[in-house]
Amino acid sequence: MKRIIVLFLVILLLSVGLAGCKQKESAVETLTIYSYDSFVSYGLPNATNKLFEEKYNCKIEYRTFGGVGATLNRLILEKNNPQTDLFVGLNMNNLAKALEEEIFVSYCPANYKVIPKEYRIGKNWRVTPFDGPNSLAIIYDSEVIKNPPRSFEDLLKPEYKGKLILEDPRSSSPGMGFLLWTIAVYGEDHYLDYWEKLEPTIFHIYPDWTSAFDTAFVQNKETPMVLSYDVDPAYFYYEDEVTRYKAVIPEEGGWLQLEFAGIVKGSEHQELAQQYIEFMLSREFQENLPLYQWAFPIDTSIQLPECYDYAANADKYITLPPEDIANKSQIWLEKWIEMIIGE
Repeated sequence: MKRIIVLFLVILLLSVGLAGCKQKESAVETLTIYSYDSFVSYGLPNATNKLFEEKYNCKIEYRTFGGVGATLNRLILEKNNPQTDLFVGLNMNNLAKALEEEIFVSYCPANYKVIPKEYRIGKNWRVTPFDGPNSLAIIYDSEVIKNPPRSFEDLLKPEYKGKLILEDPRSSSPGMGFLLWTIAVYGEDHYLDYWEKLEPTIFHIYPDWTSAFDTAFVQNKETPMVLSYDVDPAYFYYEDEVTRYKAVIPEEGGWLQLEFAGIVKGSEHQELAQQYIEFMLSREFQENLPLYQWAFPIDTSIQLPECYDYAANADKYITLPPEDIANKSQIWLEKWIEMIIGE
């Protein structure tokens, strides 16, 4: 009889233990994050996810649906039934659109002071900048171009005829950025005049950054100048110790680029999402940005890798009001299409 009782107690204890384990397993939350393809493929989530998962006993699942614009559009379509907790990678081109859709909740992270004051967006704090400032830049092959253009006006000089590769603003984020950049410099009444003068300089307008930069410029060496980013020379040096490719930011000012993260309204894991926003501003996350996102950390106290000596730095940054970008960019784009593409 005693043996039966002992056996019963052992089985009971094991059952309780197994039930406890199952409860513990079920308590592990999954934080879902929407972002764009290259944010994930460059490796930043792989470099940082484990740090956060171990600290908060959770899992992180990144989902991508193409570029920033496509992913944002999906988020907007789902706003009455959100399928993600966070959006990471919002940029200046689509900031106002996202804020107008009211898809993010207000949250000011406790460690917000690492963000320079000029980049803290609004009193409601619906998005948090986590990298930048960066800028678009003209990347040139210094073995071919001995005297690179220093301004937008320099790009019009005959010596650069047929030497510049651009990306299409209809389908490319840097392409749209360059179009907006010219509007910021010349104004909405005169940007088309500039583009008309720029046409002889343009070798070709490719549909996206990969076909323009990786294929046409780097692999095929079709022409010695391309629109890309300020940190590209740092990447070339880091990967292969190549120094022939250099970046120049026109003296009119760099096109301001910041990336933001926002907590999605109505998502299931609000507290965990808040903790992730604060994690993105932590040193352990910020220190990974230069080599995994190829962007400057928003925390200016972070020591940059040696290869960043080759990156370009803007003397100043310019932009357009986010609401103008949201309300007028389609009109500006249609006028550009009519002039440059002829449609």
